[in-house]
Amino acid sequence: MIIAQHHLNDPIPVQYVYYINDILHFNLGLSASEGGRPVADALAQYFPATLELTIAAMILTLLIGIPIGILSGIRKDRIEDHIVRVFSLCGVSIPIFWFGLILQYVFFLKLGWLPLGGRLPDAMVPPPAVTGLYTVDSLLAGQWNTFVQAVLHLIMPAFCLSFSSLAVISRLTRSSMLEAMSQDFVRTARAKGLSERAVVLKHALRNALIPTTTMAGLAFGGLLSGAVLTETVFMWPGIGRYSTRAITSNDFASIMGFTLLVVVVYVVMNLVVDLLYVYLDPRVKYE
Repeated sequence: MIIAQHHLNDPIPVQYVYYINDILHFNLGLSASEGGRPVADALAQYFPATLELTIAAMILTLLIGIPIGILSGIRKDRIEDHIVRVFSLCGVSIPIFWFGLILQYVFFLKLGWLPLGGRLPDAMVPPPAVTGLYTVDSLLAGQWNTFVQAVLHLIMPAFCLSFSSLAVISRLTRSSMLEAMSQDFVRTARAKGLSERAVVLKHALRNALIPTTTMAGLAFGGLLSGAVLTETVFMWPGIGRYSTRAITSNDFASIMGFTLLVVVVYVVMNLVVDLLYVYLDPRVKYE
């Protein structure tokens, strides 16, 4: 019966057609780790939490990584540059799970500034679901206390998740800035009497951001797939923890659903990056 239901007696090309048809209709199978629940329903429930965490981590990556990369590039071989390089080395070397535990030890256990994990305190009711993002939904509902708690619960896991990507972005921005600052158009801008601020921000930075934009798009997909460890450490109820339960219980349908979702995000982010090239580089035109 199961063989006939899944068309396993059919030729491989026919099975593939049925498989693509199921994907297009969001029929990803049943999740054994969720008690036979459809995988698509489980992903729809858990994905907003991971998306919120990933967006917050990406915002931190860009807001911190790009400025310190610029600073490191224009202050080459000075104390600021050395600090950023050490910071970047730590970012790509420290395991996420260990860094998360250190953050919990310092900011929860010792200082008591941030909550240990989860999206909200256990006694707090989530805001009315509109987007599934607690920070957005609480603002839409005017629940300011819920918004503050959602942000506080988001800070530590978002920074932990962004740490490695932040290091890569800062290093890439530094190297791109060094290359851009040595170009003829920068020397021309300085010869015209422009201020150093205008030279850096309006001329060098715009060209240096092209490779950084590419890496940022790829980093977003990497953050999404890398949320598995972060969500496990911080008890974040997203697709990372869901996929962890699926792996430990040999729930192949859920594992495939998670993988397909990450692939789709990668493809979409690459499309967004390609469209941003038109704005960043006037030489790029799509016809």
